[in-house]
Amino acid sequence: MLTITSLFENTVAKYPDRLALVCGDARFTYAQWDARVRGLAQALFDLGVRQTDRVAIFQKTSDATATAYLACQLLGAIAVPMNYRLSANEAVFIIRDAGARVLIYDDSMQPVVVKIEQGLPDLRIYVRVTGHASPGDEPDHYDAPSHHHDFDALIDGTRHRDAPLPPLKPDDISALVYTSGTTGRPKGAIHTHGNDVAIATNCVMEYSLTSTDSALHIAPLYHVGGMQAYFMPHLMVGAANIVLPRYDPQRTLAAIAHYRVTTLFAVPTQIQDMLFHPSFTQTDHSSLRMITTGGAAIPAAAMQRVIDEFCPNVYNGYGMTEASLTLLLHPRDALSRLGSCGKPTLISTCRVVTNDPDRAVPSTESVERGEVGQLIVRGPQLARAYWNNPGETARRFRDGWLYTGDLFSVDEGGYFHFRGRADDMIVSGGENIYPREVEEVLYHCPGVQEAAVIGVPDAKWGQAVTAFVVRSDAQLTEDAIIAFCKASDDLAPYKRPKKVLFLERLPLNPSGKVLRRELAASVDQNLLRTGT
Repeated sequence: MLTITSLFENTVAKYPDRLALVCGDARFTYAQWDARVRGLAQALFDLGVRQTDRVAIFQKTSDATATAYLACQLLGAIAVPMNYRLSANEAVFIIRDAGARVLIYDDSMQPVVVKIEQGLPDLRIYVRVTGHASPGDEPDHYDAPSHHHDFDALIDGTRHRDAPLPPLKPDDISALVYTSGTTGRPKGAIHTHGNDVAIATNCVMEYSLTSTDSALHIAPLYHVGGMQAYFMPHLMVGAANIVLPRYDPQRTLAAIAHYRVTTLFAVPTQIQDMLFHPSFTQTDHSSLRMITTGGAAIPAAAMQRVIDEFCPNVYNGYGMTEASLTLLLHPRDALSRLGSCGKPTLISTCRVVTNDPDRAVPSTESVERGEVGQLIVRGPQLARAYWNNPGETARRFRDGWLYTGDLFSVDEGGYFHFRGRADDMIVSGGENIYPREVEEVLYHCPGVQEAAVIGVPDAKWGQAVTAFVVRSDAQLTEDAIIAFCKASDDLAPYKRPKKVLFLERLPLNPSGKVLRRELAASVDQNLLRTGT
């Protein structure tokens, strides 16, 4: 059966001379990239890394990120990809929780790494990636200690030796992918080789990927959406992978034109950034055959523009660290089912069951069509468990199902509609309010570009519905939005926002999900400016 190692080997054997990886001035065919991956795997072995050892990858996105990840897979080590925006204490928590023996880091992150080293005196193997800093991020001169090894020097020193490749099985662990921690401490989802091959196969089939595709990677590769559900599927078919170290709308548009990109994964905010950028109409994006997105809603008017002017085929997906791509809305339904997450993917079984935090709801207790409940998922893509967290594992993984904690309803056509996280539900005056249903009304209000809703503590109501809005029309006022909600037939009076606050941008995690805790904190600290 396939593992990530055999998947990679198959592609290299079939397409040795095909362009595999591009990042800045670095360009590698599959044969050249294979040599780099094997060289790094051998170097890690020489440093004492063995099968099942954890290797933390704390890098900004580059060709080195993908090389390090694949080297771990070939060696049988367990990759621990980390968000490069983490603070030193947050990074120390993950490295310690994972029990990592090695930290591979970007040299531009040296100030944070110094603090990490102070917090982890027993971690003695560091690998420093140099020469990948984005303009403006170049590090100060730093004389690294002797136990900090240079990434490229390690590869060059072992290029002509064969890395030891242990026999791997589909149920061997490939990675610990930590959740974003939007509801508490990050949890390490245990991904196996079998899980990740299933995810890649699923995406290849759903998106009809082929070796002639050219993928642009602007999503971070420490995230399931960037690596397992986008990079690995393109690697599986022998496509070209163009990596941008930092997302910027103008550079992204230029890369699409220059490399004749055919597939793009971008969160809705990024799509709208590009769509409304002054250089949009001056750049050629006719090569794009597919855009896939997810994490938030796209207003109907913007979606129509995306289809008409950017790319005719837009896929809207739903997934999570523990299950990757699970629901998918295909281009044929992009406008007629706008706001829906589509239907289960080819390898996914999904149900919506009663949401009851006080008991373990069985998988058979499904709600009626149109009713809101908790989404549960089953399939070969599910993570095995949470690393070092038996309590959360028992709560979320039950009888072969993942209890997602996300609230959904299913309409008469079988399309799934995201209603919010169970933890985000607002209780106002004794009534349950799901943020998504308020947000969907707000997105129809003229002048609203983005919107998010939370419950703010209130002496009278318990929680008051509070809306955060990013305006496309600077003249839009709080009174106008509240009046629009009052006039809407889709919003009961008790669900209407009591307050509207304006932001330049919503706080989002890398997958495009709104960080509601940051919104709540900003209210508590009185940091927002309100509209008049």
